[in-house]
Amino acid sequence: MKNQSGYPLMDELVSSMNIDRAIEKVKKNKGAPGIDEMTVFEIKEHLNKYRQPFVQKLKEGTYRPQPTKRVEIDKKDGKKRKLSIPVVRDRVVQQMILQVITPLIDPTFSKNSYGFRPGKNCQQAIDQAGKYYEEGYNVVVDCDLKSYFDTINHQKLMHRMQWYIADKEILQLIWNFLNAGVLDGEIIRSTPQGAQQGSPLSPLLANVYLDQLDKELEKRGHRFIRYADDFIVLV
Repeated sequence: MKNQSGYPLMDELVSSMNIDRAIEKVKKNKGAPGIDEMTVFEIKEHLNKYRQPFVQKLKEGTYRPQPTKRVEIDKKDGKKRKLSIPVVRDRVVQQMILQVITPLIDPTFSKNSYGFRPGKNCQQAIDQAGKYYEEGYNVVVDCDLKSYFDTINHQKLMHRMQWYIADKEILQLIWNFLNAGVLDGEIIRSTPQGAQQGSPLSPLLANVYLDQLDKELEKRGHRFIRYADDFIVLV
C-alpha cells in the first residue's frame, strides 16, 4: 500500500527522514529507559552506528521488539495505573510507524473524537460540550471504559487495522509489538490482550478500536464527545 507521498509504506517507514524525525520526537518526549536501560539521549548515536542492520531487519520482517517494563503510577482514586515502558529503540520504531500510518487513518475518525489526534485537544472537547449544553442538551451521561487499554482484543484490533493498511510487514510489526510481553518484576509475562499504555502507538490503536463506538453513536444520532477511553453523551 502507498501513503500520500506515493511511496510504498515500508519504504517510507525506513526512510532516513522518517527515522531521524522519530528519533527527535522520542528524545523530545523524554521518558524512562526500558529493560535495556538505554536512555533517549543515547538512541541517536546507537541508531546512527547500527542503522544499516536496523533498517534491514525492518524490511526483512525480522525485527523483534523487546518486552516492556511494567511500571505502576498512582491514580486519583487511590488505585494503580499500569504503564508499559518500551525500550527506547522500540519507541523509535513505534514512532516511525505512527508517522507513516496516521495520515492514512486519522482522517477517517469521527469529528467527535478529540483524544490524541493531530489538530485536536482537550479544550476543543470542552468547547463542544458547551455548545451542546447551550443547544439544550444539558443532561450528561459520563462514561469511562474500565481497564480499556488492558483489555483490547488483539485479533479484533488487527482486523480493523487491515481496513487501513494492506502492507503485511507493517501489520506484522504492529502485531509483534502487541505481543512483545512485559517484564513484571523478574518475570516476563505474555500480553495476549491489551495495548501498551505509555507507548507511542497505543493512543492511535485505541482510537482505531473505539472508532466503532463513535460510528454507532453517530448512527443513533447522539450528541457525544470522546477523549480516548472517556466519553460523554449529552441528551
